[in-house]
Amino acid sequence: MGPVHRPRHPAGLPQRTARRDGGDAAAGRTGVSSRLPVTRRGLLTGLAVGGVAAGVPASAQARSRPTAKTTGTATTGTATATTATALPLGVVLLDVTPTAYAAADPARSVVTVRARVRHRGTSALTGLTARLVAQRSPTVARTALDQWARASDRASITRSSASSDDVVVGSGGLSPGESADVLLTLPAASLGAGVGAHLAAVEVSDDSGRVGVARTFLVSAPQGDPTPLTLLLPLVAGRDGSPGGLARAVEDRLRALVAGSADPRVAWALDPALTAAVDSLRGGAQTAAATAGADADAATLTGWVAELTAAAAGRVVLGLPFGDPDLAALERTAVGSDLLGRAVRSAGGAFDALTGAVVRTDVAWPADEAADEDLLAFCVGGGATTVVLDDVCLPPSADLTFTPVGRASVDLRDTSVEALVADRTMSSVLADAADPDQVVLVRQRLIAEAATTASQRPSDPRGQLLVAPRSFAPAAEQLSALIADVESSGWASWQPLTDLLATPAPDVERSGPDVPAATARAALPTAHVVDVQEALVGVDDFATALPSGALGAGLLSQQRAALVLLGVSWRGHVAELPAARAGLARAVEALTAGVSVVTGSVRNLAAERSELPITVVNELDVPVQVDLVLRPRTARVQLDAVPRQTVAARSQSRVAVPVRALANGSVVVEAQLRTPAGSALGEPVEIRLNVRADVENWISGVVGGGAAGLLVLGLVRAFRKGRRRVDGAAHADVAPPPAPSEPAQAGDPAK
Repeated sequence: MGPVHRPRHPAGLPQRTARRDGGDAAAGRTGVSSRLPVTRRGLLTGLAVGGVAAGVPASAQARSRPTAKTTGTATTGTATATTATALPLGVVLLDVTPTAYAAADPARSVVTVRARVRHRGTSALTGLTARLVAQRSPTVARTALDQWARASDRASITRSSASSDDVVVGSGGLSPGESADVLLTLPAASLGAGVGAHLAAVEVSDDSGRVGVARTFLVSAPQGDPTPLTLLLPLVAGRDGSPGGLARAVEDRLRALVAGSADPRVAWALDPALTAAVDSLRGGAQTAAATAGADADAATLTGWVAELTAAAAGRVVLGLPFGDPDLAALERTAVGSDLLGRAVRSAGGAFDALTGAVVRTDVAWPADEAADEDLLAFCVGGGATTVVLDDVCLPPSADLTFTPVGRASVDLRDTSVEALVADRTMSSVLADAADPDQVVLVRQRLIAEAATTASQRPSDPRGQLLVAPRSFAPAAEQLSALIADVESSGWASWQPLTDLLATPAPDVERSGPDVPAATARAALPTAHVVDVQEALVGVDDFATALPSGALGAGLLSQQRAALVLLGVSWRGHVAELPAARAGLARAVEALTAGVSVVTGSVRNLAAERSELPITVVNELDVPVQVDLVLRPRTARVQLDAVPRQTVAARSQSRVAVPVRALANGSVVVEAQLRTPAGSALGEPVEIRLNVRADVENWISGVVGGGAAGLLVLGLVRAFRKGRRRVDGAAHADVAPPPAPSEPAQAGDPAK
């Protein structure tokens, strides 16, 4: 194993730039001097590029390797061609055949280059001709390849070059906006018997001189073992974790990546947000349009996951934490470990469908493949045993004449961690494959890099790792052709990531680990990480209101949305973070607003002791448990504590709260719903009461007095009625005797 050596330097003294692989170096890194002593490698490099005219700028000569521009979502490689030019014609390579020539093989004895010349200037050009020119001797150092790709448009090969015949471009002239294709041929025998990569260019000239150029490389057939290459492609969600955003990511780049990497030797780094979303796509649609959109997103994602599952068989998949979090940003905060653990747990089950793949969840992939000791320790604490770094983060501390294997073992304070060391040069070149105009240049450059690496030690193949940027978006057919063509050259062979992981770390001392200043500055702000943590705490508190295991789709969606806000893809988009957090806060508020208290009209309390009716509404699809807290603003009433309420899904519950009136008057009672964890659900509502505690006594008195009066009246009436009956009986006893009867009349029968 090759432990990483971290030399100490006196304060104030610059550290010597670490050189590597026959000419590559970490020059240009912050705080590192680019001065070097003259070495065998330096002499070889000088000889290799000695045929390039002095038109190469000093800055390009000083750069020994491409410096990638970090954008957070992509690493823009600048290794294949000069990005700025004053020449009026642009030249795009359409094809170079064969990928590796052989003078003795009739089928590969002629190099053919097809190119398209485009007029991007403002004035018509005439007398245009094109030619293919190449240096006869192959390069012996990888820095020569990079310097040639970055050379000035005016630079030329002036030493021992071979050239094709001049070919007229179009009809001999081009107007602004016009284009024409050219076909250039060069006998392989004219390139000599040297083995390796030759500097080459397609040059277009008019009567005044060069007006367009495209730099490339011609490579001979190999005579030794190929360089093993391992390719790691990112399948990450991006900044938009919504179903619609994930579906767009699939259409924009992820489907092409899966289709273009059909070779199972290509490894993937998979964000579980992509597969976990499939199970929750159809929830929450309220309108026909929303339902149609959800169905379309579901169809897109479900179909892609099926393609992913089928293509995963036999390959290595690195299972990332949910949302692909910015590990460097998390490490800087006190809550980082908790957030990383949450992201890891949220990924649980997301890879279960990849039954035919070798899923590794113990490999950490920090942004830009860069980490210092603290970040490595943080990754180890999160469960990682291996970390993906690059040779800018871990440069060889000695001046090497060869490229070492892309593996290392890094000693930490009380442990060690294995490292997969990506080749920054080839990774930066690969990034340009997303540009269709650069694909042929990328192919030729990668073959040239593999050829030069293999030529350093022909009998000692050394595996290299190529890592694509997280927003890598090439066309599927171009990616597939690139993978096939690089291997068909004979200079490279693709190997699975497991083979590279099984390769012992070489006995090469490396400096670092170190994070370039630009990469460190690009990390997400600490304040943002803390805000996301607070949002997650709020979601967690609301989760306590749900029955155990009944995590609603809406709540789960907000938890995942918060984790996506910590993703590496947000690097370079810091200005958009406040709006994203505000959107998350609104979504959480809308979720919690589903549980509320009905205010109703003013309640009247006319008794010293009574009950106050309060209605709690639950509009969610799951039952909730809430605490109802009542606080009167004045001391006119006293309310009893309310036991915890369980409200069924899509229903309401009426709560009768015992209340005691202490004084008359108007009272405002604040009603607040809280989760069992104590967090408030929405804003408190006001319930207004009119307290008239003496009304009951007054009514009782009136009723009692009336009853007493009625009783007295009844007694009096009953008494008087009884007297009248007694007086009537007495008068009957003392009635006068009846009057004497009159004499009987004649004829009266009684007589």
